Amino acid sequence: MSNFFKVFNALFKELSMNKNGLNGYDLDCILVSSMYAEQQSAYLNSYETGLSVSTIKKLVEEYWDVYDRDDALKILTDLLHRNEDEYVDFVYKALEDESNYEALLKANLPTDEGAFEYYIDLYRSLGNTVPELIEENVISHFSELKKIKDSGWNLGRAAFLARCCFELGHLSEEELKDYLSKTHTALKKYCGTWREYTISYIFGRSIWGGANNDGMISIADTLLNDDKSPLKNKAL
Repeated sequence: MSNFFKVFNALFKELSMNKNGLNGYDLDCILVSSMYAEQQSAYLNSYETGLSVSTIKKLVEEYWDVYDRDDALKILTDLLHRNEDEYVDFVYKALEDESNYEALLKANLPTDEGAFEYYIDLYRSLGNTVPELIEENVISHFSELKKIKDSGWNLGRAAFLARCCFELGHLSEEELKDYLSKTHTALKKYCGTWREYTISYIFGRSIWGGANNDGMISIADTLLNDDKSPLKNKAL
């Protein structure tokens, strides 16, 4: 199923809920994966995704290059810690100080040419993305992104990928529960509400995937406001 039809289905069908779903803290942790899960029309409230093995295998292998346990652990570790990159903070500061951005970046970014270009590209991408999100009423000002960054994007994908890896046998249930707990703890360092989580997810997707956020914005609205959504009126 193409990404277009996955988003289309997510917009025009009921939320996918496992009748034997989780509760309490376990549910809190699984909800870190909710934006990605809803994109894929997967269960929102259980370790199991409800997707076929062939669908999960295709997603994990073709989109994430994960073929075994070692691959899974490598990418899951990277996603869990991706928002701890101190250089990204200087990129955000440069966006706030346009008159001095060049000197700020040169003084604080890595001297390695490849790494430097990576952060310069990120700076340019942010410069394009923030006005789009303001125009789409996702945010009203760049300051709303300074703390949350793209944490929801990184940790949300991490949590859902971990669920998929569990179903393929790359992680045990205990390893999955421990990992999801870590993603929830990490998310709370950046986001104070589930609304902020959805904003940071949309933000991250915009940075790496470009404009056209209507589908993601609609998914976020459904997760936050649908009476059947486990995120509605729920504290992070």
